[in-house]
Amino acid sequence: MACAVQISLDLHDIDDALHVADIAVAAGVDWLEAGTGLMVEQGMGVVRALRQRFPAHPIVCDFKVCDGGAYFAKLAVAAGATHFDVMAAAHDATLVRAATVAREHGLVAIADIMFCDDPVAAAVRAERLGVQMIGWHLGLDHRQQHTHLRAIDGLADVLNAVSIPVQVVGGLSIDDAITAARLGAASVVIGGPLVPADRGQQLAETLRAVVQGIKSV
Repeated sequence: MACAVQISLDLHDIDDALHVADIAVAAGVDWLEAGTGLMVEQGMGVVRALRQRFPAHPIVCDFKVCDGGAYFAKLAVAAGATHFDVMAAAHDATLVRAATVAREHGLVAIADIMFCDDPVAAAVRAERLGVQMIGWHLGLDHRQQHTHLRAIDGLADVLNAVSIPVQVVGGLSIDDAITAARLGAASVVIGGPLVPADRGQQLAETLRAVVQGIKSV
């Protein structure tokens, strides 16, 4: 299965999110993510706006759910999303409910293993509890404090431990995104470090480089 390229729309307003999404889709990006902060500021309206503009693209709600797995799954479905994330560190019941409702509605529940002391064991547990995908995530604060870390560190161990798809996110460079795809990641998430502020030609060129690199693997 080819590795999908996802852009994280970690922006502040819907118009800017749609503008960046337009550029991303034109560059060949496969999945669109409504970032956590964007949804906090703009609510689920941003997801509905993305669905209206891009009726055929997968749309990810970056909820980072810690409780209420079924509730947030239903919110995602109602707004037109195809994926949402739930924290693997949450209670078993949260993961089970998120995965169950996701399955009932044709949604994909992604278990984000950020915060887990043993991420490989967390991924195995999440798969056992029924989630459809693993999110291998190097968090913003963590990577800014520990600048030597890369999101591809330890990725191979997670890929070898589970049979469900694995997504990679966390300050990926172009080279790291390509490496993740080569190792077998199902999707890579492009965020802040590769989304320049010009919101124009530089962004388009960067995203085309990522997409071309991933698709050549």
